Amino acid sequence: MRMSRKKRHKYHFHPLFWMTWTLLLIAIGGVVVWMQQEGLQLNVNQSPPIAQHKALEEVQGQKKPVTSDAAKQPSQAPQAPKGNQVVGNTASKKDNNKQQSVSPHEPINLVFAGDAMMDWSVKETIRKKGTDYPYVHVKSEIEKADYAFVNLETAITTHHVKDTNQLYNFKSDPIALKGLKNAGFDLVSIANNHTLDFMDKGFLDTLKHLEKAKLPYVGGGRTEEEAYKAHTVELNGKKVKFLAFSRFIPQTYWFANGNKPGIAEAYNKSSVLPVIKRERKDCDYLLVYMHWGVEKENRPAPWQRTYAKEIIDAGADAIVGSHVHVLQGFEFYKGKPIAYSIGNFLFPNYVKGRNADTGLLHVTLDDGQVSMAFNPYYIKNDQIVKRDNKYVESQYNYLESISYKAVMNANQVEPAVKVSR
Repeated sequence: MRMSRKKRHKYHFHPLFWMTWTLLLIAIGGVVVWMQQEGLQLNVNQSPPIAQHKALEEVQGQKKPVTSDAAKQPSQAPQAPKGNQVVGNTASKKDNNKQQSVSPHEPINLVFAGDAMMDWSVKETIRKKGTDYPYVHVKSEIEKADYAFVNLETAITTHHVKDTNQLYNFKSDPIALKGLKNAGFDLVSIANNHTLDFMDKGFLDTLKHLEKAKLPYVGGGRTEEEAYKAHTVELNGKKVKFLAFSRFIPQTYWFANGNKPGIAEAYNKSSVLPVIKRERKDCDYLLVYMHWGVEKENRPAPWQRTYAKEIIDAGADAIVGSHVHVLQGFEFYKGKPIAYSIGNFLFPNYVKGRNADTGLLHVTLDDGQVSMAFNPYYIKNDQIVKRDNKYVESQYNYLESISYKAVMNANQVEPAVKVSR
């Protein structure tokens, strides 16, 4: 009978025992799965900034590769900085916390523009239609660049005492800088023959307003040391430097000298070539912007071509020129491109014909190689505008005709290749 009770006991309790253990194991398994899911969600939410930027671009349909910052949004002000500013001759510094591109060989796209002068009719147009009006048709192209550079062919001041040795004196409202900034420009050259049109006071005002607008400058400064110092920025993991000089200056007292404010002059090669050699030592690329040449001439003077080669021999990877108010051709020297003049960029509505021809010059830096491309535009009624394909094609043909052993392959500037027969 005892055995029979034992069997009955086994029959009634063992299923309950196993059921209890089964439920306990299921509960433990559920907790483990829940913890794993929570851990996975935590990892997704903590993705690195560069992944967040990439995801944002995919949602917004952006084509631009992820670089050191998120793509600039047209409606945002102030503009998000592009790249990491390492050193430069401005009190304004870039955000050093921006992530760099994950690819060490990602090409760098630079955009250069010619002379921008926001006085006379442009000043009135800006007051009536807003600071962004002149750049409506070029803004999207400028914004896509990794870095964009323009020559500021004017003082930014309300000062009235002008340099009476000048035939024309240009001064633009401080608010005009907002238009350049919103258009996508990251850096301006102040090495030209108009930034001191309103003497030292107007020049120092210009520096102050540029710094307030957080728009870096190069080619001038409060001291000689500052004027001849390169502006340095890190783009796609590469250290890129910019220098600017002027070979056309009305008076010698415009020169930066010791502790005297002024601009970087290029009359003396001994002032220019050693600076290029010095600055080239610790960077991946060095770009030189020259204000030079004979006004309204569509070809460089012989001395310019010689000078350009010396600049490249000193260490420049590319040369971009302005000042002559018309476009000039291209040349390659030791594989390095030279754009002798990219003309006016924004000038009052009196400009016509060749004086109104303008464009955006693209300089691409790719694994030690440097290339150029040019997209034509036209200045009309205080605005940079597009024209039809016939005009664009005629500009390519014209630029090729005034270049030196360089050809236009659509918008690409390429060295002419001699075909052996």
